[in-house]
Amino acid sequence: MQLSRLIEGLEAQALHGGELPRVQVTGLAYDSRRVQPGWLFAALKGEQADGHDFLAAAAEAGALAALVERPVEGLDLCQIQVPNTRRALALAAARFYGQPSRRMRLVGVTGTNGKTTVSYLVEALLANRGEAGLLGTVEVRYPGFKRQAEMTTPESLDLQVTLAAMHRAGVQGVVMEVSSHALEQNRVVGCWFDAAVFTNLSRDHLDYHGDMESYFQAKRRLFSELLPAARSIGKDPAAVICLDDPKGSRLAGEAAGLGLRTLTYGFSSAARVRGHEATSTLQGSSCLVAWPTGSFEACTTLVGAYNLQNLLAAVATGLALGLEPTEISEALAAMPGVPGRLERVAGPAGAPTVFVDYAHSDQALTTVLAALKPLTPGRLICVFGAGGDRDQGKRPLMGRAVGAGADLAVLTSDNPRSEAPPAIMAMIEPGLAAAGAIKSDSLTGEGPAYVTEPDRAAAIALAVEAAGPDDVVLIAGKGHEDYQIVGQDKRHFDDRQQAAAALAGLGAGEVNHASA
Repeated sequence: MQLSRLIEGLEAQALHGGELPRVQVTGLAYDSRRVQPGWLFAALKGEQADGHDFLAAAAEAGALAALVERPVEGLDLCQIQVPNTRRALALAAARFYGQPSRRMRLVGVTGTNGKTTVSYLVEALLANRGEAGLLGTVEVRYPGFKRQAEMTTPESLDLQVTLAAMHRAGVQGVVMEVSSHALEQNRVVGCWFDAAVFTNLSRDHLDYHGDMESYFQAKRRLFSELLPAARSIGKDPAAVICLDDPKGSRLAGEAAGLGLRTLTYGFSSAARVRGHEATSTLQGSSCLVAWPTGSFEACTTLVGAYNLQNLLAAVATGLALGLEPTEISEALAAMPGVPGRLERVAGPAGAPTVFVDYAHSDQALTTVLAALKPLTPGRLICVFGAGGDRDQGKRPLMGRAVGAGADLAVLTSDNPRSEAPPAIMAMIEPGLAAAGAIKSDSLTGEGPAYVTEPDRAAAIALAVEAAGPDDVVLIAGKGHEDYQIVGQDKRHFDDRQQAAAALAGLGAGEVNHASA
């Protein structure tokens, strides 16, 4: 593509280092190590490194030009100065790869909790109408391709490469999780959405956003900026918003004020897609769905009342996309489950029920424990910790959530990163105590009580060993992750494998306490 064509509309402020080359751009990169002759380099400023420091390396590798926010003198390289290189790269990448999202149905899902589950449910709906693709926290997949995700929402260039590959593979509908980081960093600019879903908002990522209002404003951009942008190119995008969440009510009003098709959902009597007569067991959940033109039953193998809210999010999205109620209910009932989201770990006869879940914030823990508690015949035991080098303010809140919601708890490590696990655990313990949980040496009695075990494998084995046939064990925090980050090392560790080994040990009369 001609360079002059590629940078149209990027709000170029000035050129530095020579005139704009009248040549074809053959590739894009934001990592100077990947630059090849004839490519356009984008100097992105990140938390760890600044791409402007690598302009010389990009020039040496053969870059024909670079997108910059601040020019660097003395380089034999055309530098195109723009207000925001992340936004400029996103728009350039979408144009370079042929605007793939214009030619597919694209659904974005944002919110603190539920993004992954809703995405899998929506993928099942999209697949009912043709080939479907999914991008999210767990994986990227489409017909003929599947790989583990590196981040919830990829960098804009990588995202457009993937969307273009999906289109070439015949994909007609794509659902993607849209993180607050991605919205703040303009990674999804140049994506043209047919629908955007807001699930909820609770404390998370405040180490990045600073406060809850800034966090909400980042999420809000999907509706206030990106949906109107999609409308400007001829799409008729829909805002699908949970009315049970206070921020959802505010967002719904703003979306309607922008003239967007707005479909609210939830158990609130004011929701346009309303759930009622809900039932939930350890085997699955269901509810009746009422909406302006009728009602029908929606069922899922997913467990817990909050998953019915996720189910309603998918139902509302399907209705917004024009799917019939019958095909919506059939597709959702057939969806088997979501990796690491209240994922059941099978065990021998007489073993406790064990779930692995990704809940890693106080609100997520409160929600999942509240969902499991009324379904648990015996005691509810929770294994949990908090990640290192992340928001420390939520640690005692997580402890309080578990102390209030579980009968017994095993406090352990998560991804400690550069912090010492005992130090992280010490910041969680006041929350457990504030909720009335008493520190103990063993998991006996009815609780509320907790024990500490820094080794996560041993903690999981301890909880499973202590549980009886009527008990439920929730292993929270890591979900689908198959690693643990200790210091700078990323070690193989899978809660599901550890739980399976502990359950197998019960069947053999012993429990494996070995760490992976």
